[in-house]
Amino acid sequence: MQETIPLSLCNVSKSFGPVRALNNVSLSVRTHEVLGLIGENGAGKSSLLKVLSGIYQPDTGDILVYGQKRTFSNPAAAASAGVGVVHQEQSLVVNLSVAENILMSTRATKSGNKDCKVRFGIYNWRKINEEAAEILKRIGSNINPKSKVEDLSFADRQMVEIAKALQISRQPGVQPIIVLDEPTSVLEDNDIQQLEQEVRRLKEIGSVIFVSHRLDEVMKFCDRICVMRNSEVVGEHLTSEVNADELFRLMTGRQAATTSRERNKSLRDSAVVLDLEGLGAKGKFSDISLKVRSGEIHALVGTNRSGREEVCRAVFGAEEFDSGAVRYNGKVVSRPSLRGSVYGGVAYLPSERKLESMVAGMSVAENLQLTHRGERASSIFVNPTARRDRTKEWISKLDIRPPIPDADIASLSGGNQQKVVLAKWLENCQLSLLILDHPTRGIDPGAREDVSTQIFAACEEGAAVLLIADTLEEAISLADTITVMRDGEITATFDLNSGAIPTHAELVAKMI
Repeated sequence: MQETIPLSLCNVSKSFGPVRALNNVSLSVRTHEVLGLIGENGAGKSSLLKVLSGIYQPDTGDILVYGQKRTFSNPAAAASAGVGVVHQEQSLVVNLSVAENILMSTRATKSGNKDCKVRFGIYNWRKINEEAAEILKRIGSNINPKSKVEDLSFADRQMVEIAKALQISRQPGVQPIIVLDEPTSVLEDNDIQQLEQEVRRLKEIGSVIFVSHRLDEVMKFCDRICVMRNSEVVGEHLTSEVNADELFRLMTGRQAATTSRERNKSLRDSAVVLDLEGLGAKGKFSDISLKVRSGEIHALVGTNRSGREEVCRAVFGAEEFDSGAVRYNGKVVSRPSLRGSVYGGVAYLPSERKLESMVAGMSVAENLQLTHRGERASSIFVNPTARRDRTKEWISKLDIRPPIPDADIASLSGGNQQKVVLAKWLENCQLSLLILDHPTRGIDPGAREDVSTQIFAACEEGAAVLLIADTLEEAISLADTITVMRDGEITATFDLNSGAIPTHAELVAKMI
């Protein structure tokens, strides 16, 4: 008897004006299978996921659920077919509780049932919180279901997103098809291991589409891998029959290059750009002392809530500190400010690009000129021609897609948005200190090469870099110095230029 396929796309196409987002895309996911979906930023993955979740409707082509044509006219229609999506950009309502976010998309049990969560319009909060706690427990999370989402860390919010999608599998008669879009981008190693176990459990009861830019995770998690490039499916392979290099070539059309750099022992003689001495902020971090020199990449590593993000924000002036000193190019900065940092040659790329790095509704060109107008300005006026030409240069340098200066930045994929906000800071010809919080989060391997190249170029020009890397491997490959933090304090420092390259295990031992 022929197997009925839980989910298939047949010749699906989608366009936005002249931009072809999907071009005759066909794929299927089988029961008890984890299907990997990979591709460069702008390859069409985000548009495909929005079609699956009912946000977009295809111009042509069909969606089949167990062989039957279905129309996902909205997210509710997709959910009723068992499709649950954890989007790369979080979709939680931050002023509601964890339990409310997890259960808001499910129907209330009819009044009179012992498991009823709503009776005569009154919520049974005990039942709601108990059910949410049970779902969280399945993914190894001890988050309090009564907590407000706005009080959670970024990683904890991601775990709530995953629990929210898993809730679909609890609906009677619905076989889950769970789509995980970059689910590990903000998770620590132990959380990723727990997620792997949950993906295996999901595979036993339904189907999973796993989207990630981390090829090692795709190879580890998935049974079969589908590759997209330029809005089309260009390859489909069993995981056992392909390697990471071949996947990279299919994704980008070129061979992988190394992103590590030759370390320079002479950096120890370079001028100190940033000097922190006994820096502290009550309840966040204490006694932080470190130096970052011209041309050096200094990485801060640690678990979530280790204090590394707060140190970076304090240096830039986005958060206050109450003890210690910050010296910038030899001068004490008693109270760093955002304006002073920007005009003083300090750049800061935060992890939450949509909230703090870009302005949706403005074009790529307009976002690029938010902090430094340079030759594009004449007095108080912007020179549109110069701005457009400069934007085209950055589009070419970083391979930003689509290559349209006037495109709304909100219409770009997450990785291409990240390239734009990085270019915004690299525009400063007086750049002296570049603070990067997860600069490669959510971007594909090819884009990671482009971003790394620009970081190296900034170092060659004499800029100092304070980096929070996306992974420990990335920190080891890029950094000249690694400082480890735990519970707001420094626990170790490694000088990689001296040849003392730490192992993954050595770093983890100092982190936990």
